[in-house]
Amino acid sequence: MLSIYYKIWVDAISLSWAKTGKAGNWKLLTIIPMSVIQGINLLAIFLLVRILSHNRTLALFPVHIFSTGPLNVFCSVLITYFIPFVLLNYLLIFSMDQYAELVRKYNDQRGKLYLRYVFISIGIIVVPIALKFIF
Repeated sequence: MLSIYYKIWVDAISLSWAKTGKAGNWKLLTIIPMSVIQGINLLAIFLLVRILSHNRTLALFPVHIFSTGPLNVFCSVLITYFIPFVLLNYLLIFSMDQYAELVRKYNDQRGKLYLRYVFISIGIIVVPIALKFIF
């Protein structure tokens, strides 16, 4: 299971290298979209669980730091769907330059696997949203 994760990452890294070069800020331009897409996948799972439990589960980690609601919601979204994946991806891919070993180990598919993952993930989020509107 972890090998498909690494293959998608290698494909995303090679696509980023092709666009920005190895000397650019490709790490940032790779970790942010991957973390957002993984957050969208988690949101789809949470929405399905919320639908199946008849809205008895939370979809966001509640945060009440600021006096304004939108800022609290923004922080909730960051804490629930973005920051955990940034940390996880950093530890699994970028710490101790582990990406270099992964690029040697796995072949890239010129961005095809990464783009397929992005489109499938975006398609998956449509299903729970459509179910929520229907029911």
